Amino acid sequence: MSLLEEQKAERRSRILAAARTLIAARGYDGLTMRDLAHASRVSVPTLYNLFGGKHAILLGELEETIATVTAGFENAQGDGFAARAFGGVEAANEDLLGAPAYSRELVHLFLVSAETRPLRRQTEERFVAMMAERLTEAQAKGEIVRWVDPVAVAGREYAHYVQAMIQWAKGDLDADEFRAVAVYGMCLLLLGIARGETARVLERRARDLQPRVGAGRPADARKGG
Repeated sequence: MSLLEEQKAERRSRILAAARTLIAARGYDGLTMRDLAHASRVSVPTLYNLFGGKHAILLGELEETIATVTAGFENAQGDGFAARAFGGVEAANEDLLGAPAYSRELVHLFLVSAETRPLRRQTEERFVAMMAERLTEAQAKGEIVRWVDPVAVAGREYAHYVQAMIQWAKGDLDADEFRAVAVYGMCLLLLGIARGETARVLERRARDLQPRVGAGRPADARKGG
């Protein structure tokens, strides 16, 4: 990487970090390009040159999240598909929970804003493609059945994760419950198509997590029960 590219990457990283802080504090609607430029110590023209607009900031965040989850798959402890899948989900969880105020604002924005529909679709497509690639690799190794469509399974995994994320954003799950629900649901989804050691690993993890999985009731109701 050249010095110019390094400087550009450093500015992008600084801008995205500042965007997270401002969105967490003010919401997406309260984010202005002028304030973001000031917070990230760049000029407004530089900000537009690097990103182009507010939605592109969210897209930049998406790219970083995908990179984080991909690294989680690749750096997971163990060689099997189950270990890689756990690594990917846990990386996504840490990214989401690392900035809870920002993440909750983003979940709300994606749910209610018509303007974010294209980005929402793009997010789903990118994550489904990434997960389907891992499922295809697992099929080639005999870890899951060959008849199943990796894209269809990946779509169900993504839908489950989004539902768990919505429950967390609403306050129906705390951070620990969210982690448990996200992984537990993935285990159940994959158990029907897993084979051999992969199935045994998934079952053990699901059994371990089952006592920690809440019923999806509001946090106050669970504490009182």
